[in-house]
Amino acid sequence: MNAHVPIPDELNAIRTQIKALKEREEAIKAVLLSDPTARTGNDWVAEIKQTTSHRCDVKELRANYPQIAEQFTFPRTDTSIVLHGLSEDGELISARKMRAAQGDAQ
Repeated sequence: MNAHVPIPDELNAIRTQIKALKEREEAIKAVLLSDPTARTGNDWVAEIKQTTSHRCDVKELRANYPQIAEQFTFPRTDTSIVLHGLSEDGELISARKMRAAQGDAQ
């Protein structure tokens, strides 16, 4: 952690890096799925596996069997950290607008 970078700014930088890495991961996965010759590297081999899972359509369950759905519904509290940008005059702006402005400035 850089002592000179405020924690919210560092968190935003990390989230930006994660987004870029996820985009790169998706591009690599597309190549691996479409090109079998790309699946062997120097140190790693990519194996393509498919699994089937069963999911419950909660929306349909609630629509057709509301009493049963209610019986098995429980509250859950999630905690998240939402970043907001600070304008030059100290006003809060959305992270999306802040990142767009930072992208325009670069």
